[in-house]
Amino acid sequence: MTNTKPTYIKGDYTKSPFFNNQSRLVLGCSGLGGVWRPIDETVAVDTILHALKEGVRVFDTAPSYNKSQLFLGKALKEWTGEKPFISTKVGRLRSEKADDCIVDYSPETMRKSVYESLEVLGLDKIDLLFLHEPHLVPVERMDEIMECLHSFQKEGIVDQLGVGGNPTEPFYPHMIKENFDVVSGFLKLDACNTNAFDKDIPQIKREKMGYYAASALHMGLLGRRLETYAEERPNNEWITNTDVDVALKVNDIAEKHNIPLSRLALRYVFSTEEADRVVVGPTTKDQLIDLLDAWKEGKLEESIFDEVTNTIISNR
Repeated sequence: MTNTKPTYIKGDYTKSPFFNNQSRLVLGCSGLGGVWRPIDETVAVDTILHALKEGVRVFDTAPSYNKSQLFLGKALKEWTGEKPFISTKVGRLRSEKADDCIVDYSPETMRKSVYESLEVLGLDKIDLLFLHEPHLVPVERMDEIMECLHSFQKEGIVDQLGVGGNPTEPFYPHMIKENFDVVSGFLKLDACNTNAFDKDIPQIKREKMGYYAASALHMGLLGRRLETYAEERPNNEWITNTDVDVALKVNDIAEKHNIPLSRLALRYVFSTEEADRVVVGPTTKDQLIDLLDAWKEGKLEESIFDEVTNTIISNR
């Protein structure tokens, strides 16, 4: 039976049984590609190399994250240690800004994109290839799309396949183990929103797939942007009024226990068993250092975890 709310992880929070006991921590490289704001190549590459030196062994990138693949590839070229696990995406094309969304799911364009990713990243094989933006995928062409994705596996240039983003109703019938190994959810499993348990996680666990919990700080709502969002109230598909209301209550918990909100939020997702991997996305080296400090602090006390979970559930 699948749980309907987050489960406190009892064992080693650092390793993922689903991923053969590799690390649960994923460095998301969208911010380091300059998709949110400009970033200097030297700063981005240095930050990635620092992550590698500090033991980070899982990275996530995408063509649409501006220069993310390029900078990650440059860092990997300099790195002489253990090869990390790399995921990238296909279907959404390169853009300089996060709001620019250009998609093309034709086999020809996807094939071109995957080979460009291999070249730019300096890889022979992509460990995990996500089909990007499932809400934009033309589901009437899924047979053709899946045939193309599986052809990459047959050629030996892709190991696992995943869904990169939150599915919509037409996509759910295609989110099955025969098609995908992993789902990367966004803003649906964190310290202010557990909507992943409504439908996504029950289906994912039924299908014996893995789950990436992305944007652990809910686009900054559970961190330095709390006051801004509390005042501005975006109330859009990413940050709803309910998300803000819950975040404010969780901030009260953080203050009560004398834990910075962002630190509590990160450690909350680290403590959640259903998150087979947790994606964190720094845009600076200082942010990376803070994220790694949170990772080293590890799980929350179970009583604090339960307090946060109950607050989320009772206020949604």
